[in-house]
Amino acid sequence: MLAPVTLILSVLLGCSSPSTTLPPISEDARAAPLPGKFVWHNLITADAEAARAFYGELFGWEFELQDGGRYSVISYGGRNVGGILDATKTGDVPKRAHWLSAISVNDLDAALKAVSSAGGKQLEAPIDVVGIGRVVTIEDADGAVLHILAPAHGDPPDGEAAVHTWLWHELLANDPKRALSFYEEAFGYQVKTVVRDSGRDYNVLWNSGAPRGAVLQNPFDDVRSIWIPYVRVDDPEALADRAVALGGEIVIRPRPDVRNGTLAVVLDPSGAPVALQKWSPRSEAKEQP
Repeated sequence: MLAPVTLILSVLLGCSSPSTTLPPISEDARAAPLPGKFVWHNLITADAEAARAFYGELFGWEFELQDGGRYSVISYGGRNVGGILDATKTGDVPKRAHWLSAISVNDLDAALKAVSSAGGKQLEAPIDVVGIGRVVTIEDADGAVLHILAPAHGDPPDGEAAVHTWLWHELLANDPKRALSFYEEAFGYQVKTVVRDSGRDYNVLWNSGAPRGAVLQNPFDDVRSIWIPYVRVDDPEALADRAVALGGEIVIRPRPDVRNGTLAVVLDPSGAPVALQKWSPRSEAKEQP
């Protein structure tokens, strides 16, 4: 069960305390918006200290604690990549930790109307954040939860993801057809379907001239539809083993029949899933990170 999203966002974006601030989504105030791009990631966890230790050791991420430790801004290589919310300090602790990702939109009000028309749900009132933009949490037509954000100053430009930064996003959908229809109607994604060696459809969502994520059948029983964020790594097997040593768990170990052994999926110590992907733009199709 997800923690109440209104409270989450008020803490994450500094609306509950004047001492809490988030860095700009884009370092360039003149950056162009890129609708459909995932532009921020928040980990909601009941053990922020363990999460910082885990991700710090696994990826070399660094953290700046804000608002009495309720929120930690994550940085890597001098760039901000996301944040961690300590849910114990909000009074609403989720049963399992989870990452929430934010999709960029041009107009939040128009996007919310499209979300409703496509069968999704608005889960809170939009929040205005000075210097950042307007943000709201929604549930898609298949039950997956995410943020949508209308940035005040554009989005980070597209470019090759650095190792140990966000690479990709996949929706594990209980009903892929329903999910695809939703994202096409609500956000204007174009779908390009690739049939993998397993015979399963891999549906890539394109917007603003680039692939943004993919939708596939949820392989796990009794698990709600969920967006899984991917981190680019050099050695997924070694990192998966390292995750276990740090208190995590391996869900999918690299094996030849799954993306040529380039993919691992792990849970952090509080249960949040994250994928580890070895990827090169020179050796793999752009649609299939």
